[in-house]
Amino acid sequence: MQRSSRERIEASTVCDGTAWSRWNFIRPLSFAALRDRLRSALARRRAPVAGAERETAFQREIRQRMGVLPHVFQSAPAAPGLVEQVWVQAKSAYLDNPLPSLFKERLFVHLSRFCEVRYSVVRHAGFLLGKGHPAGDANATVETVAQVLELLSRPVPNASRLEEVFARLEGHRQPNGVPAPRSRDEEDLFDALTVMFVVPARSAQARAAVKNVLGDENFEYLVALLAFIRNAHYWSETHPDLEYETDMIMLMAQHQELARHLLDTADAEWAHAGDAVREALTGQLQMLNTELQHRTRNLLSVIRVLFDRTLAKHTTLESFAEVFASRLEAINRVQIYLSRLTQGDKVAFDVLLRNELTAHAVSLHQITLEGPEGIRLRSSTLQTFALALHELVANAVKYGALSCPDAQLLVRWEVEHDGQQPMLHLDWEETGVDMATDDSTRPGYGRELIERALPYQLKARTRYELLPGGVRCSISVPVLE
Repeated sequence: MQRSSRERIEASTVCDGTAWSRWNFIRPLSFAALRDRLRSALARRRAPVAGAERETAFQREIRQRMGVLPHVFQSAPAAPGLVEQVWVQAKSAYLDNPLPSLFKERLFVHLSRFCEVRYSVVRHAGFLLGKGHPAGDANATVETVAQVLELLSRPVPNASRLEEVFARLEGHRQPNGVPAPRSRDEEDLFDALTVMFVVPARSAQARAAVKNVLGDENFEYLVALLAFIRNAHYWSETHPDLEYETDMIMLMAQHQELARHLLDTADAEWAHAGDAVREALTGQLQMLNTELQHRTRNLLSVIRVLFDRTLAKHTTLESFAEVFASRLEAINRVQIYLSRLTQGDKVAFDVLLRNELTAHAVSLHQITLEGPEGIRLRSSTLQTFALALHELVANAVKYGALSCPDAQLLVRWEVEHDGQQPMLHLDWEETGVDMATDDSTRPGYGRELIERALPYQLKARTRYELLPGGVRCSISVPVLE
């Protein structure tokens, strides 16, 4: 819901102990009215403030660090010592947080749009504008009113925009660090962080995308900052008597358009009512439903081909049923992996391989596995690739290294960047197998799958050899970063 600029936006404020009247923006304030209010505020600032000389050491520390003494650190007088602990939290999660100062303050302002009590967005917009120090950094670059208005006016993301944002964030090959202010990367990051902040329980894909761009360490610092911003909002919502500081009252009197944006609660009402959130999530559910239908059609096609190829290789119902059931179980295992993933996660190659070996109850003392963990496979290629692994394991159990107690199986894998995309290189080598048996007795679907289907469907490079000591197979397939 977006409010008209002619709607009434009110702010009850106090300046140096003197109550200001409520502001009414139904009609634009005249220049004379703005001038009179500004003169009044300046006159009050020139007047001596009773008790200023009694400012405590704690308050002086805050003023020195932040450039002003925010009223939030003068609240909760009924609990002496409590705001001192709030200050400790502020330093840890916000001021001393190693993320760039300007980034922290811009994010604080952006997310404070979604708090109905406007104290946080007003105060932190002031920091951005040089009324105090951005994120407690006296050397940080301050922004113009136009830049802050642009930040306050950013539209909240909808489903189609989130899809594009996540695709760009997930496309980074390696963490790039915190983006520059007002860049597209910062816009994408702010959109993903909006999802994390407003609907954290449904933000798995957003979290994965942010972590992909920032890296694990920066991600944790960012989560700490988000937690502090949420605490700041809760504090202001439960202390609605918090008054705007004098410097921000005067600034809003000088810049009426800025005041309208700072005091408008439309974005906060959106967050609480959830209209746009539901729209975004509904759009994502529609995309998931489309993807589910696509996967179902593909799965049925795979099963049909599997049925035909298995039937062509077996002459008895018993042998057909045994092999076909085994292959259906392999497909079922893949579907279980996919169903257990949170949004944005992927199946890792080493997990897929170890689970396939476990499913056949093989003796691990004959097997050597060498390769890194966590290589993420593309969901679109997972089904066919998993079937290829199943065929390699099943044939090794029936005819190869895992059927002979003295034979050995060595599986090695690594990732290399081949041109524009990373490639998983897999080497499967069996040794110590008596290959005297007539090869015509060996099932042929697995080899056909590896030599024909993988190159065609997955753009893989494969090689399959029957050597005197056993099978030697190599597969190179595109994977995710």
